[in-house]
Amino acid sequence: MILLWAVGAVLVALLFRAPVWLLGVLLTIAVVLTGGVLWLGGAERAITPLVLTVLALGLLVPATVQVARSNRVAPARRGPRRAAEAKAAAGGGQQQQFDAADVPGYTLLEKVGSGGMASVYRARRVSDGQIVALKIPMEQYVADAKFIRRFHREAEVAQRLNHTNIVRTVEHGAVGVQHYMVMEYVDGRSLEGYIEGHELDIHLSVEIMQRVVRALQHIHSAGIIHRDIKPANVMITRGGIKPSGSGHPEGGRLKPDAVKLMDFGIAGGKVLSRLTMTGARVGTPVYMSPEQARGLKIDHRSDIYSLGLVFYEMLTGQTAFKGGYEAIVHQQIFQTPPPPRQVDLRIPKALDQLVMRMIAKDPDERPTLDEVYDTLETVDLEADETANLPTRLLVTVSARQGVLRILDPEGNLHASIGDIGVGPSNFSAAPLSVSVDSGGDLFAAIFEYRVGQQSHRMIHKLAPDGSVKASFGPYGMQPGEFLYPVALAVAPDDTVYVLDSETHLVSRFTNDGRHLASFGGRGNGHGMFNDPRDVMVDVRGNVYVLDYGNRQVQRLSADGEYQTRWAFKVSADQPGLRLLDGMTVDRDCNVYVSDASAGKIRKVTSDGKVGVSFTLDARQGEATDALVDLGVDDSGYLYAGRRGGHLIRKYDPAGRLLETFETYAPMVTMVVDVREPSREPISTLVG
Repeated sequence: MILLWAVGAVLVALLFRAPVWLLGVLLTIAVVLTGGVLWLGGAERAITPLVLTVLALGLLVPATVQVARSNRVAPARRGPRRAAEAKAAAGGGQQQQFDAADVPGYTLLEKVGSGGMASVYRARRVSDGQIVALKIPMEQYVADAKFIRRFHREAEVAQRLNHTNIVRTVEHGAVGVQHYMVMEYVDGRSLEGYIEGHELDIHLSVEIMQRVVRALQHIHSAGIIHRDIKPANVMITRGGIKPSGSGHPEGGRLKPDAVKLMDFGIAGGKVLSRLTMTGARVGTPVYMSPEQARGLKIDHRSDIYSLGLVFYEMLTGQTAFKGGYEAIVHQQIFQTPPPPRQVDLRIPKALDQLVMRMIAKDPDERPTLDEVYDTLETVDLEADETANLPTRLLVTVSARQGVLRILDPEGNLHASIGDIGVGPSNFSAAPLSVSVDSGGDLFAAIFEYRVGQQSHRMIHKLAPDGSVKASFGPYGMQPGEFLYPVALAVAPDDTVYVLDSETHLVSRFTNDGRHLASFGGRGNGHGMFNDPRDVMVDVRGNVYVLDYGNRQVQRLSADGEYQTRWAFKVSADQPGLRLLDGMTVDRDCNVYVSDASAGKIRKVTSDGKVGVSFTLDARQGEATDALVDLGVDDSGYLYAGRRGGHLIRKYDPAGRLLETFETYAPMVTMVVDVREPSREPISTLVG
């Protein structure tokens, strides 16, 4: 039994590739025991152990020889590719060696591009010498059956399309593990390169978009959605753009076939959910639609959204959203980027509005491609976008550029004045308050105390273009000086009233900055103030002060004599007054007061009756402890914007909320400037 165990151990060790020295020891033991059995028990008892020993010896000799041979040659160092080839060889030859050059009928000339999952080569077709583009999956994706199915589906989809602005697909196929797609070769650059090189103007951007829209219309008419519209997938042929000084004929600067839309790698049917493969999300997040980012079913409107973001980047030179993958996806779903005109005022309003409609979060609010094309074809790129407005919204924002912004009654940006910086047309800080005189000059209160420069002026008179015409109001406590000027207003006679929240005084100046008088001071009302926050003047020259600490609005004469006040009790059976956080007065001398305690704006008629109420609900994330700036336009529409927030609300005269405007930057203050009042009294416009 011991002998059989020893021989069996030798055989087991051989089967599990034991070291040669161990095999030798076990074999020696087996031979010794076999000899002992032969000497003690005779040949008959030793026949079985002898056969087993000879068998083990026969297996040991070839194994020893193979090891000796292997030890004479150092193993080669394997890179990733050699390791993959070795793995394929070890698999019994089921996987062939991958080589991009092994595409039958084509000679690869050079690699011209590489995406996340495939590479593109310039190649020559052997049969006729034609130059083509050869798209070949990257080696690591060849074993992914799902990817390969999608790769060939791309080719099948593309072969169904025939349009001058779409890259043609000639054929596709596979030889062993080698899959390929043959496409029209486009000698040129991608739109991405033109954007990065700042080589696009508005006219050229519109022409390029017209071609892309036509291509996308053809794709959608075939029941296909592209799913990956981005600048890198729009090619412009070499020589396709005519030189800027060539006096362009009616056709414009682009040749008809200059623009080519390509890459249907993730194209699908009319309604498909987002797909994933090999751990990567499909689609480029910077241009991904909200529904695509959410993983919802998408349709052709998702392409329109992506196209809108491409157009945004073409016009402004920057992407609408920035950050890492997850940050951009969050922005795509929840945030709206600043309109293109907020970035560059040269962009026509029609294009600005078109882009914002295209990138609407709700797919139902996006225009059709026909509407997009019609707008691109009819837009007047030479229109004067700075025309005078009967009513303007003057908004100062906490931003580095475009600090004072002029909006129309629909919230569209018309002009911006001044950046934060040093220069004749720049601001040292965002104005705390602005107003306009009868001649169109602006007055801005900018608090800034410079040590050793007490003579620095804080009230500035600006021309419409932002250049400084005069400055007054240095830091100090003497007449005509200020500690912290928080508000100002221009009267009908063009005198200027400035409120100092530290001294509780209202100072009156001539239009050129000469101090006339001051009134007010700290007190509990009747012409005295406690924490005053705002000042206004009506068409009759009466002065209104938001007396925040005393929870009232006071009205005074032009020279500061107390006349009356507006305040609201907490309730009939409770003492105290409601907190007021905003006020304005219209041209009929109706007073609008924001009741912070009730979340309402109350209109008080000139004869003292409380009329219409406007609900001021706080939006999610919106602060409720900041002042509300109010203003009424020439048609009786009320505008309300909370300081520090991003929203301006517009109400009709009956108190209904009509729309909400986004300021895209924290608001410092807002003023409604009526340049051409309507002849109808506001009271007649309510009905």
